[in-house]
Amino acid sequence: MASNKTYAPVITGLPHTSINPGPKNTIVKRHEEPVIRGSRRFWLDGSVILNGNCIKRTSELDKSLPQIAERWSVEEIADWWSRGARNPGALFIEDTVNSWSACLPDPLGGALAFSLSVQGKSFVSTSIVELVREAEAHGITLEKDPLFQVERLMLGNGGLTPSSYKGVRSLEPFEYYILHGNQVFTKHYNVRENLHSATLFDLFTILRSDVQSSVQAIADSNSQQVISHLTGGFDSRLVLSAILNLGLSDRVNIFCSGPEGSTDRVIADGLTREYGLKRVDGAGLTTAPTTNMSERLMGALFASGGLTNTGPFGREIAVPVSAMGGGYGEVLRTFFGNRKITNSLGRLDPSLLVSSYLPIANPKGTYLSPDAIAEISSLLTSKFDYLSHLYQGTDFVGDAFYTHNRNRYHIGQTSLLWSRVGSRFDPLYSVAGFELARRSTQHVRSANLIGHDLLDSLKPDLLSWPFDYDRYSKDLLQLRKRRQTRSWPQTGDKISFAKGLTPECETDSTFLSVLRQLNATEPKLTAAQRKAKVEEANGLGVNFWQVVYKKTGQELLSSAFEQTNGTALQGTVDAAYIHKLSTSSSLNKKQLRDLYSLGGIMAWLSFG
Repeated sequence: MASNKTYAPVITGLPHTSINPGPKNTIVKRHEEPVIRGSRRFWLDGSVILNGNCIKRTSELDKSLPQIAERWSVEEIADWWSRGARNPGALFIEDTVNSWSACLPDPLGGALAFSLSVQGKSFVSTSIVELVREAEAHGITLEKDPLFQVERLMLGNGGLTPSSYKGVRSLEPFEYYILHGNQVFTKHYNVRENLHSATLFDLFTILRSDVQSSVQAIADSNSQQVISHLTGGFDSRLVLSAILNLGLSDRVNIFCSGPEGSTDRVIADGLTREYGLKRVDGAGLTTAPTTNMSERLMGALFASGGLTNTGPFGREIAVPVSAMGGGYGEVLRTFFGNRKITNSLGRLDPSLLVSSYLPIANPKGTYLSPDAIAEISSLLTSKFDYLSHLYQGTDFVGDAFYTHNRNRYHIGQTSLLWSRVGSRFDPLYSVAGFELARRSTQHVRSANLIGHDLLDSLKPDLLSWPFDYDRYSKDLLQLRKRRQTRSWPQTGDKISFAKGLTPECETDSTFLSVLRQLNATEPKLTAAQRKAKVEEANGLGVNFWQVVYKKTGQELLSSAFEQTNGTALQGTVDAAYIHKLSTSSSLNKKQLRDLYSLGGIMAWLSFG
């Protein structure tokens, strides 16, 4: 099958030489031609809502990019983009006459933008994989950074360490890159400053409009299937409230991943019957089908260049699906804000900060080296110092950390990766929503008052149906009255499911080629062996597969460790613990979890 994969652009900045007398910026975007305005060429990575239009591929920029953009300054283009673009995505520009290029991520930075300057050459991309590949094409070999993986183990995501490769930096939210020759400059969007005169009511009104216009644009797109994920949680119901408010339930298919009888499924089925929702049996953006547990565990880590273990495996090609989720709902409320980080004077306390965010940093009983723990702790403290200065105080700093780090390296990055296969949208994405949360008190954010009032303004009766747990917290009840909860009918009509589209897939990937180098075998069990493994898993309180694949996981970890004799870890992890995990016949619950997480990291550091 011929590949029609979508790749992220890469800007390459080269120095002046006798061969190359002028500054040269080249943008590589395989399989996609640029949109042209005068002497300028434009590309898109990701999927965005741009001034009310759903833009899923570079060619669709043509309907939203004004002709006058050929004469705008880069700052004017950046202002136009940051005001109009929502969702993780990035605009790339090359001016072939004036010899400059730019990478403009979405304003909240969901599309991570990376840069590397070395040996007189510079590279910029929203894909670490493409950046590394282009650097290697110019004779530059990058070294993987085990500290990024240690941070993933400690926090669940990177971001304090900017990249999975050493020497590669990334932007903060509200920043973009301009390249002149091999010089990379970081510039700032003014979109937040443009909201300074807005009242809280103004910001709420803009947020509401952002959500509505995003859902409408996605529904109006030419996607063959539009799918919205629905669970028992709050954020997916908030997206549903916009769908129902706009009368789009016939266009948008609803998917729930919960098995029949689960809380998520009971709630999704109840809402389906009550509101006549259309259901679909697949998420649309799904990983390549595989029976290989190693690929399930590690495929995404390899495909993302070591950034995340969620997302595509690297074999998925394309599917004409636009999938919606509630990933940016956590920007509107507190995520980290209730953690203790200040002393009695209200100032940041490094020891409280570390103990609140990095409980694994306690040297006793951890397999991480003291040096690695100290380095991550120092980076965390520096980040909070930066954020407290940026947002002028400590009240918002914990939730700012969520938006600057976890939301981008987990939610935003995963959305961007999937948008190279289909189109992944987060309709709750809103700069005005972020600014509204920033100006709100910790009490308001803890209560999720913004989310509550937004849902109430769109489809108030949705608040009366059960959630996965009581969403009327003590904080919210101090601000709003509880809605009387309705009960699901005892019986209901049988729900029919449309067939969900799934991505076309290739048979091979970077990870599978690596897996063939390792001495790891897929387990095959007899009925008796399966029964014994079920009993062992139940006894340990772990998933069945964690016990079944223990030997395979140990073989992978051992092979990866032997490949570099442990040097890939650069002293960040206790080698004796690695040996124990890979050889012990008996592992407890924690050790089994460590076996798989460290196995994936070691395999990527050694082979990826």
